[in-house]
Order: sequence, then C-alpha cells, then structure tokens
Amino acid sequence: MTSIQRRFVSLNGRQVHYRIAGSGPVLLLIHQSPQNSRMWHAMMQRYADRYTVIAPDTPGFGYSDALPGNPMTIAEFGAATLAFIDAIGVQRFAVFGMHTGGLIATWLAWANPDRVAALVVDGYAAFTPEESVLYGDAYLPPFVPQWDGSHLRWLWSRMREQKYYFPWYDGRAEAAMCIAPQTTQSSHDTVMDVLDVGDTYRAGYAAAFRHNDHHWVNELQMPSWLVFRHGDPLLAHMPRLRDVPAHVQLIEEPDGIAAMHIKMDAWLAQTLATEHAFVATPFTASQEDGWRRRIVATAAGDMAVWERAGAGPLHLVLHAPGTCPLSPSQLAASEGAWLLPDLPGHGASCETDSELTAAVIVDAVLSALRDETPLVIEAHGAAAGYVPALVDALGTRVQQVLLHSPWLLDAGEQALLLDNLPTTAIDRAGGYLCDAWQWERERHLLWPWMVPSAEARRRVDAPSPSQVHANVVELLRLGPRLHTLLRDATAPDLAARLRRLPVALHVNADSESDFQGRAAALSA
Repeated sequence: MTSIQRRFVSLNGRQVHYRIAGSGPVLLLIHQSPQNSRMWHAMMQRYADRYTVIAPDTPGFGYSDALPGNPMTIAEFGAATLAFIDAIGVQRFAVFGMHTGGLIATWLAWANPDRVAALVVDGYAAFTPEESVLYGDAYLPPFVPQWDGSHLRWLWSRMREQKYYFPWYDGRAEAAMCIAPQTTQSSHDTVMDVLDVGDTYRAGYAAAFRHNDHHWVNELQMPSWLVFRHGDPLLAHMPRLRDVPAHVQLIEEPDGIAAMHIKMDAWLAQTLATEHAFVATPFTASQEDGWRRRIVATAAGDMAVWERAGAGPLHLVLHAPGTCPLSPSQLAASEGAWLLPDLPGHGASCETDSELTAAVIVDAVLSALRDETPLVIEAHGAAAGYVPALVDALGTRVQQVLLHSPWLLDAGEQALLLDNLPTTAIDRAGGYLCDAWQWERERHLLWPWMVPSAEARRRVDAPSPSQVHANVVELLRLGPRLHTLLRDATAPDLAARLRRLPVALHVNADSESDFQGRAAALSA
C-alpha cells in the first residue's frame, strides 16, 4: 500500500494541512463540503503509482486554519489554494474536484490556464440566482453548541435527511432522491465531518450556493471533463451548461464513481503524457509569531504538534487525555521554546487505530523530542499519569514538572470512573452523541469517579457549551479507546510514583479542582 504523508505548511502564520503521495506529474484533489482531504484516501492510493497526488484541506476545513473574514467566495477559496500550491513549489498540475471542490478547481483552471494541464470535476454545481436565494439561509442554519446538547441530535437527523431529499429540508415528493440511505456508520462519519469544523461548515456550502455566474466553464482553455453521475442531485445541472468549447466535455456517468475512475485512467494518461514529474522547490513561508505545525511519525501513527523555538528549556505541555488539545493562544505565556502535542487519538493526531495505552502515548511524545534540550514538563488533568514514565525516559533532561489539577484516584474510584464512561456504541438514533454530551458536561459538575450524590457535587461555574462541545468531539473520536486511555492515565499508584520523582514538582489546583485536597498534599 502506498504511503500517504501528512504535512503542514505555514502561510503567513496560517497553517495549511495536506496529504501527499506518489511521484510523477501533479494531480491535485480538492474535497467537497464539509469534508476534508481524508475523503481522498482511496483515490490517492489509486493514482499514486503514476502521479504525485496532493490533497489539501481547504481553509477552515480538516486541520487547515480558516482565512480571516466570513463569508467567503469560490474565488477566495481558489486564491487560497493557489497560495498553498505556490508554497509547496508546484508549478504545473492537473486538478480534480468534487462539488464545492469542483467549483474551486474550475476557478483554478480558469484563472491559471498556463499552469493547469487538465481539469476534472465530479458534479459541477451550476446554481441559478433563484436557487442561491432559496438555498442560502434555509440550507445552512448556524451550528451553535447548546447547553443541553440538542444541536447534536439535530445534526444526526440533518445528515440522515440529506440522503432522502435535496435540499434536505424540503420534504416534498418532488425533492425526493432515490439513492441508498445513510447507514449507521455513514451517519456517524458525516456527523464527524461537521463536528471537525463546527459552524465553519457553512462557509464552503455558502460559497457554492452563492456562485451562479458560470462563465468560467465557457472560458476554460485546457482539456476538461465535467462529470455528472446518476444519483448525484447535481445531475440536473448538466443541461444548464451550454455552448461549452469542444475541449470541455460534459459527461453523464450512469455507473458511479468506480466507473468514472476507470474512464479517467486512460484520459489522464493521454492528457498528461508529456507533463514533467514534480520536483519540490518550496519557499520559506513567513511565521510572524514563531509558531508552526509539524507532523511527527510515531509508532502510533502521525502525531501533530505545535512548536516554537526559543531560549531556555523546552516547555513540553500535555493536554488532558479525552479533551481538546491545547493551542498556542491558550498559553499564559509563550516566550521561550514550546512543544504542544495533540496526543495520539486527539485533534490532528486522531487518525490512528492504535490502542491508546500509556506506553503508546509516552512513546509518541518522546518521538517528538528532536534533541537533548533540557525540559520543563507541564501536564493537565489525567495527563499527570504519563509524567513518571517520561521522567524515567528523559532522565536529567527534565528540570521541573508542573501539574495542573491532576487526577489522583484510588482503585475503587478508578473502577467507578471506567464503569460510567459514555457509551461508544453507535446507534441508529444517534443517542450515543447525547450520552457523550451528558457525561462530559456532568464531569465538571460532579466528580466522575464518585457515585452521583450531594457529596460528589462540585461548586463550580457550569462549563460553557463551547467547552463541552470541543471535548465531546474528542470523546467521539476516541470511541471505545477512551476506556484504555483513562484506565492507564489514572493508575491507583500514581500519587506515590509522582512523590518519588527525582525532579522539582509543582502542583496548581484551586480548592474546587482539588479532589479531597490530594493535589495540595502531593505538592507538600
């Protein structure tokens, strides 16, 4: 199987994530809304033996930072994609896009005829001005976390409905689609696509709906295929494209994506026969604040880290397992050298099937340390469970350990915590989403390793819906691996092991975040 590498490139401080595989002329893949470059895994495997296949996450989707400002246009998405192409040193390329990605691909081809060798679009969205008005607000309601988690129930139903009607909110027989409905697993997958980006999901859709001036198609100068598949609601848009030049072919495909790829094989081979293989010549993008994203290869798969160079010891900061990874903006101070990993299974490091034992986590973190720089280790919540093994491995490099509200449990408390974790079984009605929400919200209100009671109540402010939502996304990514993750991070002998550390140990925890004063006792 061909290796698909994940990388980040920094464009004036904005991090752009992309995937790259293979060798030969460049074939650029642009995803649909609200998905990301992960959707192209099979296609990258298919074409990597002939082409350098590159698939970016468009701005605000996947792991790429959004552009400032909202709403965006297709041309703005296109210009951002062109800036990415320039940044990684691509001069000439063929481009394939689906739905929103197809419009972005068409802009790239229209605006850069001397650089685009060929264009393929799977489902060109030729919306009319009337449809732009009709679909805009109704199709794209804001996705805002609610304190009771009701937005998750809406999302589950919304993603299932889109297989029944187009547009999804139009329940008339005239809008019915006769295609296979969502399975329980595909419902989960499409829900996760939206949860990855939140309210930003509207940006890509809205840009496509607003785009109804289709002169670009008639002005294309390179060989182009605009494919309209049976079962795709955009098949109805095919007759709207008229008087296209001879080198722009409108193709009706009755036999699905696999048949389209088979036909593309021969067409691309002929069209790109004289194109040169890609040789990377990237420029150095500016990094105004010094922070950059990096992908680290580990035994647990790719791990994403934030890093910043600076003087003094390296501050290694571990976010609490089962919660949203930390970003540079959340640091109280950012002078000096810093390393903030997304722990395996979380954030941009979520694409792993590894069992998330403490040994796996620690090994991955060690893989991100590139030299012999002295270290200060900071650990939040249950990440304290990884500190003893890290100190054992790093020895005298560790100058200091700082724990923020560590979880220090006995065996009975650990058992109760693990027994009451949210369900990970994906059910037909999406109830597991609500169960994760309830558990995450209530773990802030009640100690999650105690039997629910007045004694278990914590006198704290209710967590914000946005905070709960961000952590629920991580719980859903982890799924059944959450049990192993928290089991290993909350070993009953942790407090004793921390007391034996041969380095200075400091603990931060206010009285309401310090269960039975154990953190204060550890510090003493």
